[in-house]
Amino acid sequence: MYRVQRDIQLGEWRELENFKISAAGGQYRPSKFQYKLTVIGDTKIKPTDYRDENQFLSLASYEEIVTGKLKTFFLIDVMGQVVDLGEVAICQLKTGENRKRVNFRLRDTSGNELVCCLWGPYAEQIESHVEESKDEPIVCLIRFAKISNFRGEVQITNAFDFSVLMLNPIMEEAIDFRQKMSQTDLPLALLGSSDENKVIKQVVDDWNEVDIKCISEIYLAVEAESCKIVCTIEAIDTDWGWFYFGCNRHNRRTTRVGRKGGGKMVESEKPVFYCDVCRANTTDVSPKYKLHLFVKDDTGSCQLMLLDTVAKTIIGEKADTLWDGSYAEVTNIEDPNILPIPIKNCVGKSFCFGISIANDNVANGSDTFKVSEVWSGNHIHRIESLSEPVSLIETNSSTLSTGEVRLIDYNIESSSDVSTPFSKRKEGDAELSDMNSTSKKLRAQSIKVEKIKED
Repeated sequence: MYRVQRDIQLGEWRELENFKISAAGGQYRPSKFQYKLTVIGDTKIKPTDYRDENQFLSLASYEEIVTGKLKTFFLIDVMGQVVDLGEVAICQLKTGENRKRVNFRLRDTSGNELVCCLWGPYAEQIESHVEESKDEPIVCLIRFAKISNFRGEVQITNAFDFSVLMLNPIMEEAIDFRQKMSQTDLPLALLGSSDENKVIKQVVDDWNEVDIKCISEIYLAVEAESCKIVCTIEAIDTDWGWFYFGCNRHNRRTTRVGRKGGGKMVESEKPVFYCDVCRANTTDVSPKYKLHLFVKDDTGSCQLMLLDTVAKTIIGEKADTLWDGSYAEVTNIEDPNILPIPIKNCVGKSFCFGISIANDNVANGSDTFKVSEVWSGNHIHRIESLSEPVSLIETNSSTLSTGEVRLIDYNIESSSDVSTPFSKRKEGDAELSDMNSTSKKLRAQSIKVEKIKED
């Protein structure tokens, strides 16, 4: 590979001599062809004047992909219009490496849709294209894409760094696709703009007009929407770090790149980070909240994600005031007791959260919801009857016309009585069957006994 890679350039024609032909097999085959060409030690690769504008596309049928007729070890070419495009998110892999990811759907001329998830440079390519094209519709061609399954749903993703992503290509097949799309009654979907880790969001102008739902109800949503839930924080998910280093100028997550000027890093020295919005290295960073909370009401449980500004409203302090000064950004906390006390003190408290039910929740069954607003403190009314469950709290306009919510009063005697944060969940334990807090002391219900009048 190192010998011949400079002679093999993508999209250029070459003449090859002395190569090997053998049976095609193995995982992630780039075509259905029965044989493959292999470069060997005696192979000669030379420039050629031959040209052919044919892209040799073999576009896969959406129906065959979804129904499983196509073998998952074949790499395919797929084209479609991008819909439900989410913000590019930074995810941390098991190796500790940060990698960008973007989720969206592809739609064909018949209205069929495919879930797509692209990683690394492919996500960056889409991010750059969106910044330049604004809200223009995007036709996406992914060559040598991989068919995979995620949570029981078929999705298209890149095959390592082998796939080729083309946005709004000008080849004959793409022009024909655009013409067919313009002749159909399908709407040209605008690209959704959203915050980190969220795929699609319904914009809320007035949270007072948003319905209050039980946790069991939000799992039944059939489309992206916003709502409120009244629930109690059961624990902190310590499988994630409670903060990230964000650019102070744009409040967006940054990627650590080393030290200024290179060389060995001194522990007390401030490292250099790269900001995607600034498109430059910077040292002007500080810790920003990113809390993952397990919450529960009397109908079910879910996980909530709170970013910096929202998390500050329930913690009461800025993230940098709780930071220990170390730039070793911890993501997996072995001992949940090392969480800052103000964060641990949130466990057992009840709030009204304004959440976004995103496309990932509806289509992929994700049980993590992003919080956009929170009501607490002086804006919370205690419920009149402590025996009244969360799901029975009235949700009419008079109850929350000012954005207020009633507080469920748990008799928590001390911080040591509440459940400790969950630590180190495995992937197989993602759906916890029991999230009850066994150490939480609930106030006994008072039952009114009807007096019987004696004759």
